[in-house]
Amino acid sequence: MEPSSNALVASPELMRLIAHPLRMRIVGSLRMDGAATSAILARRLGTDSGQTSHHLRLLARHGLVEEAVELGKGARGRERWWKAVHDSTFWASAGVGGAEAMMAVQKTARAIWDQAIDTYHEQVATQKWNAAWQQAAASSDYVVRTTPERLERLCQDIERLIRESDIGDTAEADAEKVLVVLHTYPHRESR
Repeated sequence: MEPSSNALVASPELMRLIAHPLRMRIVGSLRMDGAATSAILARRLGTDSGQTSHHLRLLARHGLVEEAVELGKGARGRERWWKAVHDSTFWASAGVGGAEAMMAVQKTARAIWDQAIDTYHEQVATQKWNAAWQQAAASSDYVVRTTPERLERLCQDIERLIRESDIGDTAEADAEKVLVVLHTYPHRESR
């Protein structure tokens, strides 16, 4: 993956594609856990390789995953290794038009939040974080009064800080992959 590669999801069709729970988990696993065959993904995700293979082909057709040809074909020459093409996904509803696009945006956002919450609960239940990680990890929410232009700049600044914090594949002993999920949206009073 390129160091700052983002997958822009800018059509209702692509939003529906990525909002599928298994496809979302496949992309997430390839990003967090590394390249895999459909059989390895099936074990990681608790499904069968026929399902993962089908969804990998759909994701590849839309440029979200690709074959990891550098990993070869395995001992029998038949294994297909896959990797994520981008290290993050973002979507923009501007320009995709109408009610269908907004419904797709809402469904995608909900699916991403649901998956992030499930992953968080799984990690909390199964991982024993040392004191340094317990202190460093955070969950926050903020309310700010701003304009669309300032919000866009805020998101760009946050992304820049995330990129600056990413040490990549360096050999620091205490380095681990960390999931950062960000949603910003206008909040209007419910009536």
